[in-house]
Amino acid sequence: MCARSIKLVSFDVWDTLLSVRAFYRDIAMELSKLLEEQPTLLEDKIMEGYRRVRAIRRAGGLSDSEIVSAALKLVAEFLGTMSETVERAILNAVKNGRPENYMLNGVLETVGQMKELGLKITVVGNVVFWPGNLNKVLLEKAGLARFIDEQFYADEVGVSKPKPEIFAKMLSRFNVEPCEAVHVGDSLFEDLAGAVLAQMKAVLIDKNVNNVIKFSSWDAYIIPEIKKLEQVIRNWEKH
Repeated sequence: MCARSIKLVSFDVWDTLLSVRAFYRDIAMELSKLLEEQPTLLEDKIMEGYRRVRAIRRAGGLSDSEIVSAALKLVAEFLGTMSETVERAILNAVKNGRPENYMLNGVLETVGQMKELGLKITVVGNVVFWPGNLNKVLLEKAGLARFIDEQFYADEVGVSKPKPEIFAKMLSRFNVEPCEAVHVGDSLFEDLAGAVLAQMKAVLIDKNVNNVIKFSSWDAYIIPEIKKLEQVIRNWEKH
């Protein structure tokens, strides 16, 4: 019989904790120095490349174990440059950027609240064309890493969301039952569906909704912003 109390909250990274667009803006700025092109045009191209690679990954066109190198090559081809050039721009953006400016509204407050509730805090993230270890650097520089007990990335685990194995590895690491854990993210496919497949509780952040919405068929909620997470956690604790 599963205990009712929640012991662990896991978060997606991009567009849940940090703005991917803000990071791409810094990558585009660094890339513009190398390619002598307008950063705004490069930013749009990077975003389009990102969308294309995600679509290929979701369709099963990229191996989980080789996703970073394969995705980097695809994005570089789309940008009309070499993989090494894009990689250099990403590393320069990590080095020179200010990730505290990438942090989405309410994130620091909410993650801090989860820690104050005595919950384990983890990150479960997919990767596209840079490795998960760079996300760790960005979360450290943003001031969020001090709240996080451990981070699990697809390139390190060898499996991507929404496959339940990546969540199972995290749960096993902390000896937590699926129903004692909540996963929070912005993707219906990767985060909400992934958590449901892993038999965890799930919270989907969708800025297009106005109120907290409870799914009738799943142990899941939709919230308009991360600030509503504490309310949802307390709702679960009441039942």
